[in-house]
Amino acid sequence: MSRKAKFYMWAIMIGGVVIAINALRIFDAEKVNWINLILLTTMATAAQLFKSEVPFHQVYHPSLVFFFAGILILQPLGFVALVVIAHLFEWGKERFVSRRDLSDWNLQLFNIGMHIILGALAGMLFLAINPNYDEIGTFRALTGAGVVACVYIALNHLMVGEALFLVQAVDWKESGVLDIENLATDFVLAMFGFVTAILMSVNPWLILPAIAPLYLINRSLEVPQLKQRADSDPKTGLWNGRYFIQSLESELNRSSRYERPLTVVLADMDYLRNINNAYGHLGGDAALTGVANILKSHFREYDIVARFGGEEFAILLPETTPEMAFERIDMVRKAIENAEFEAPMTKLKINTTMSFGIAGMEGDIPSAGKIIHCADLAAYAAKIEGRNRIRIYSSELENLIGRPFTEVVNHE
Repeated sequence: MSRKAKFYMWAIMIGGVVIAINALRIFDAEKVNWINLILLTTMATAAQLFKSEVPFHQVYHPSLVFFFAGILILQPLGFVALVVIAHLFEWGKERFVSRRDLSDWNLQLFNIGMHIILGALAGMLFLAINPNYDEIGTFRALTGAGVVACVYIALNHLMVGEALFLVQAVDWKESGVLDIENLATDFVLAMFGFVTAILMSVNPWLILPAIAPLYLINRSLEVPQLKQRADSDPKTGLWNGRYFIQSLESELNRSSRYERPLTVVLADMDYLRNINNAYGHLGGDAALTGVANILKSHFREYDIVARFGGEEFAILLPETTPEMAFERIDMVRKAIENAEFEAPMTKLKINTTMSFGIAGMEGDIPSAGKIIHCADLAAYAAKIEGRNRIRIYSSELENLIGRPFTEVVNHE
């Protein structure tokens, strides 16, 4: 992560802490509606655990409904507590269940700080438009909520877009954070939060029937996931080869534009045919899916892990040099070597290993086909050397082209 990216993220975190301390200073316990606070925090926490992803930078959380309602009807400290608790539960889920990129504490602190800052700004703006805070069901309050929703969402997308640009070098157009469709979706969620706030101001328990439409909203947000399934390998759940190539071409363009590193890894399961012969094809499938699950758990959210077909897998690692990738790939290799998979019918234990080839962008910008060719040669060399190994591509490996496998082994 660059110095500028670290400064940006720490500035957001510290800003959130300063606002939280100020909220604590003006907190008035006698004016707290504890039922509203408990219900909104519970709902927001539950909603934060469910998300709909647009591959592979945009994420929708239905918790925005409850965050926005909290801005309108909770004291500032209540909103801070709502945001912190919801994100901490999400961190726990990602850390101990999914083990993906959001397990990084600094990213969650950035998200918490961002929402606290935006919530404070939105609360002040709503109060300026609608000075009588208790009258939330008026046309003036509706106007204020609409303006506040536009400001909140615009700033949220700008802050996220800047983070993607600084941390991952994803440009604004590619991230899609300013696409009208994405902005409109969050606006609808925010205004649904306004309706929720009105109902809760009448009776806190009206939140229960109010959240029923969230089911339909969540289903509509799953449409991008249907597209994701079309780009996925049905057996392993990984991306398929077509999606990998498209992503690689996009990342090559980005890397060349910003002079950032990029690495491709090709991996072959060793002796899959022998596993199929010894344990049946169901046993081979169990080993394939087991290896796929190990691969999923060891890479970042913005890495692309795909199955090319048969026993071959491909991994795209943006912002990574081959030398940086080697240590992580070796962890994956050891995890696969030490894993045991169970044949479905016989319940016998299956062991397997994997050979890896690594290639990166060095000097001139290769095509997608060229960098895949280099990684493939490195994987071939790893197999020649005895399998269950990792090789980084170098120019001397080009001598392996056209030579039969048995000839190379005997020569070595």
